[in-house]
Amino acid sequence: MGTKCWNDSFMARYSAFNPYRLIQRECGFPRPVGSDDAVARSLYCGMKPIASWDCDQYNALPTGGVFNLEFSPEGSLLVAACEKKSIQIFDPLTHQRIYSVNGAHLDCVNCVKFLDGRMFATCSDDTTIALWDVRHLKKKIRSLLGHSNWVKNIEFSVKDKLLVTSGLDGSIYTWDINSYTEFNLVYQRVFHASGLMRCRLSPDAKQMVMCTTGGLLVIIHDLNLSMLAQDLHGFKPNLYRLMQMSRQLIPIAAMYDHLFDVKRTENRVEFVSDFPDGNDAEVVSALQIHPQGWSALSRNISHDDRSEWSCIHDIQPHAPTSDKSVRDSSPPPPPPPPATRRPVPRRTPRRRTRPYRSPRPMASVTPVPTGDRSRERREREEERVTEREAEPEAGPSSGEAAQPPRLGLGLSSIQNDVWEASITIKQHRVLQEMYSSRTLPSTSGQTPSSGRERDSVSEGEDETRHYRIHQNKDRLLYHVEETNEGKGFIKELCYSADGRLVCSPFGRGMRLLALNDSCSELSHCVQDQNCPAQMVEVGQSLGIHQDLVVSSKFSPRHHLLVTGCLDGKIVWYEPHSGEALY
Repeated sequence: MGTKCWNDSFMARYSAFNPYRLIQRECGFPRPVGSDDAVARSLYCGMKPIASWDCDQYNALPTGGVFNLEFSPEGSLLVAACEKKSIQIFDPLTHQRIYSVNGAHLDCVNCVKFLDGRMFATCSDDTTIALWDVRHLKKKIRSLLGHSNWVKNIEFSVKDKLLVTSGLDGSIYTWDINSYTEFNLVYQRVFHASGLMRCRLSPDAKQMVMCTTGGLLVIIHDLNLSMLAQDLHGFKPNLYRLMQMSRQLIPIAAMYDHLFDVKRTENRVEFVSDFPDGNDAEVVSALQIHPQGWSALSRNISHDDRSEWSCIHDIQPHAPTSDKSVRDSSPPPPPPPPATRRPVPRRTPRRRTRPYRSPRPMASVTPVPTGDRSRERREREEERVTEREAEPEAGPSSGEAAQPPRLGLGLSSIQNDVWEASITIKQHRVLQEMYSSRTLPSTSGQTPSSGRERDSVSEGEDETRHYRIHQNKDRLLYHVEETNEGKGFIKELCYSADGRLVCSPFGRGMRLLALNDSCSELSHCVQDQNCPAQMVEVGQSLGIHQDLVVSSKFSPRHHLLVTGCLDGKIVWYEPHSGEALY
């Protein structure tokens, strides 16, 4: 069923608009295999714009760009997050605006997320999250403070009853919305990653998927939010990815290789980094999860903004295998040879006058002398203690609560990671050269090291030797190249409620993309697929908007689609049978 195995006459006979299908249904005849694909294809291929709304049409206050669209779980409400600090609420069936909240935030509103049928949350560039009740929109329920930069994404874990937010400060916070106290909500920072763009949860909240500005998808399988901060403490995805790409062992990154073990029962980490040929993904800006949690839909920007691509990656966990690590075809660098008993130079330790982490340009970085390994280890332990002290602990969210420090004016976090990794790589190469030599030249004023020092060097080698550089599996299923209009804006894609279709903003309109010509489900397509395939365009509406389309959303209950653009216009699409489809 993965290919086009039904002819056009069969698809037309069992389309949603053919009376023959209704007669067969009324008579109680069983549906033949492939009839569901025919119904879906006829509905989605016939989607046409039927209504629109904009502020000029109704003499309303300007809303600016529509950055996000979200339906309530029953599909009875549609909420639009707008650029000019407002949220607009619509009846999706009558296409009429029923309420407007101007000044909902102090800056543009980025995302809307329904927690249930009556409560929803919004986040903004003013670094806050707001809780709202649709029955009383004159005043927000709560304002949640904790992020130090723009908040771009909101998720809700139905399993843990926790609100999960992420922002451009690289932090992911969880908020216990049931912990109403005099100090507001209890929150906790559970993870931090440099260059974080989006964070999504699967429908059952058993997986978390993150995308970064480094062209990387990070999957956390068997998610346990209560233990996530402890399990991933100190883990830096960018640093581990650098070790993978350079194939040079970085001990401070390799010490987290246990997070990739397929036998882990909670919070197992997996990287996804395979993209189609010609797509050197640099920034993964948009991310969505399949309604059944089967795959992740992302949109990325290639290096130097040369092109944009939409990709579908498999995110389902694989069965455990006997091999602890998954490797590429090329082998990793060999471990250093065993140490021989030889004198090790001893130097008088010097007092450190400034922190080891002080930002410096990469051009001025020099390798640490090999004789100062003990001092380096002490500095690294002090650095870890400093990081633990700097992290915010779980506590109430209120206006007076201490917020995490904002990003400094020096090097960014990702530059600090690369700077730290470059030092480690240089140190490792110096050690390899030292271990490869049989003897060391004698130097006046130096005494042979004691047996305890030689044993410590040998133990350090053993600790480094057992690390393995885990490589990434190929997860890419489908892809398609997009138009490269509107550089710098995030274009939010979306899945249909049944997961058969993808709506992709395309310039001043949108495209409907399917996995094959029959609009089959993902489970019926991948069984016949041996390599990544290209998505098929089954419909389009171009030039409907007056400006760039940046948001789209399918209704969870009806065959209804809405899109929003930068000038504030919202367009509704529904299936239309007034023209021949086959």
